[in-house]
Amino acid sequence: MIKLERDYVTAQLAAVNRMLDRMPSNDYLGRVGFEARRDDLTKQLEDLEFDETRAQIAVYFGGDPVVGSLGIEAEFGSQVVGSLQDLVSKVWGTLDGAPLQPMGPVKGKDASHLHITSVVHGSFGFILEELDESRPFFQTTLSKAADQVAAYIESFAGENDATFSEIIDALNPRVFQAIRQFFGYVHKGNATFRLVEGERDAQYDRNAVERAWNRAEASNVAEERLEVSGKLLGVIPMKRRFELQSDQTGLVIEGRVGEQFTSTYLERINNEQIAGKRWLAVIHKRTVTKIGRDPVDAYTLLQLHSLEDVKA
Repeated sequence: MIKLERDYVTAQLAAVNRMLDRMPSNDYLGRVGFEARRDDLTKQLEDLEFDETRAQIAVYFGGDPVVGSLGIEAEFGSQVVGSLQDLVSKVWGTLDGAPLQPMGPVKGKDASHLHITSVVHGSFGFILEELDESRPFFQTTLSKAADQVAAYIESFAGENDATFSEIIDALNPRVFQAIRQFFGYVHKGNATFRLVEGERDAQYDRNAVERAWNRAEASNVAEERLEVSGKLLGVIPMKRRFELQSDQTGLVIEGRVGEQFTSTYLERINNEQIAGKRWLAVIHKRTVTKIGRDPVDAYTLLQLHSLEDVKA
């Protein structure tokens, strides 16, 4: 990984510079070798100053499943790396407008596979990479997914409750379950880990793992598709908001209008005074449960069907 190489070369360069600072200025012979080494390391660092466009993740483990830098329990290693790959695949499946179905395999999942290309030591871990010899000029979708995965993990394990709350409000339910499974394996194994991805390098100790696990266990994200007959009270095209009074409960459902409703269609709904009439509405309901709070429902209007057409 470029970041790991860059960090390694930077550390070596700092050590050489410290040696040069300590050496007398008149020690010409002694300085020659160190100055040559300094120049070589500086050149190496310059060669590494470019952005990697492919997905790369390094994950190091510590704690009970790890024996120093010698090895890692096979069952733990396979479970946690498998769950990390599953998380990457599900996040990849939500990017660039790709539909992630409520259940079943991720469409085109093979394109989201990472490969273990190396074992890393210090503690014991793995480097997972997207293998693409063409060296894409722009960041790949899989690399964007890896970025997002690292951000999700940081938000679940970090100390900032507001960041976690903001992330989970918009999280796909299948992605949430994948995050829960990943932290479940780490927590059950009484492990710690370090994650390096892009320019992000974060260490997650037992407290961070415990925090992430508690959040995942005490929270939930659920989605369902509803068909509700009722009176359309109003639609605000500019703000893409709607209000519908349900025939079944008499309660008013309000929320945002889905992207499939074009601005022209929304204007037509408003201008033709469709508001005030009864419709069969297809609505997406999303329920987010957080620690210590009541569940919060969010509604998105997907389709409107005339009740006369439905009866016919």
